[in-house]
Amino acid sequence: MSEYSIVRCHGLATHLLSGQVIDALASSKNLREFTDMLAPTDYNKVRDVREIDASYLEAIFEEELIAKYTYVLSTSSGVLRNFLTAYYRRFEVRALSRLLRSKTSKPTESAKKFLSSIAVATDLKLDRLMEAKDVDEVVEKLSETQYSSIKKNLQWYHEYDSTLPLEFQLKKIYYETTFEALKRIHGGDRTRIGRLLGIEIEIANCFTAIAPTLYGYSKEMSKQLIIPHFLMLEASDFERAIEADNIQNALIHLKRYEEVLKPAAENKDECLAETKALALVQNEARKQMREANIGLTYVICYLTLHEIERRNLTLLAYAIQNNLQTEGYLVI
Repeated sequence: MSEYSIVRCHGLATHLLSGQVIDALASSKNLREFTDMLAPTDYNKVRDVREIDASYLEAIFEEELIAKYTYVLSTSSGVLRNFLTAYYRRFEVRALSRLLRSKTSKPTESAKKFLSSIAVATDLKLDRLMEAKDVDEVVEKLSETQYSSIKKNLQWYHEYDSTLPLEFQLKKIYYETTFEALKRIHGGDRTRIGRLLGIEIEIANCFTAIAPTLYGYSKEMSKQLIIPHFLMLEASDFERAIEADNIQNALIHLKRYEEVLKPAAENKDECLAETKALALVQNEARKQMREANIGLTYVICYLTLHEIERRNLTLLAYAIQNNLQTEGYLVI
């Protein structure tokens, strides 16, 4: 049955938008032109949008991504299905992060639409969580779920008036449970998928490690939030970066990811840093798709590329709506 999933993903991969198409979409003068170009693709639901708005489009892009994930899951069985079930919780983590942020300000329509689009991909009662009056109540409502350990970070949320400590903990929980599920996959696929996830983790750990010098966060907090999976860097590299007395010295210990971290470290440009991080992930996914095109790895790499595509389209929709430049911010 896993072989069928792999074959289906080979077919689905031909539907991914090319770099040339993304470039063409980026040249759209307005959202109408943008949606007209998207109409012949798998995102044809854009035709049904009466009042074109970036938040509506974001929901459509998210729904399409979830539909592809759900379809791939439906074609899988055995160890692949077990792993995908854990892997899909990345939707929950993204939804919870968005929900927590919405509680620090007046909830926007875009946040509500996003959470509505993702509801089908989670067993969590997102509507019930959305009704919570503040961050504390959201955390309390999560106390009986696998995310209950974020409660210990609540003090840091109050101390720094930021949801980032809670979001970092959500990522830590997600990757730890996903790696536990990965143990059931054997051979080269486990190594390859572990490397792809390992790059994501090390980038997350890098941002955790520079948080004390970049945001003034507690060094003790950063140490506790480091995800204990290491690929090209050692645990000691992150410890030294956390203990550094300034951002330049912190980057010395994270040299492998310096180009990713520089935009955030030097200009507080987290969006550009995210673009560079996703470019690394994309390059690894494309490389592995070429080298392991008949393995389970191909399935995860396809889903990774679809997720990056969703991010590109969402960024474009908001940029076009708000007359913002996207040059350098797209992952192509």
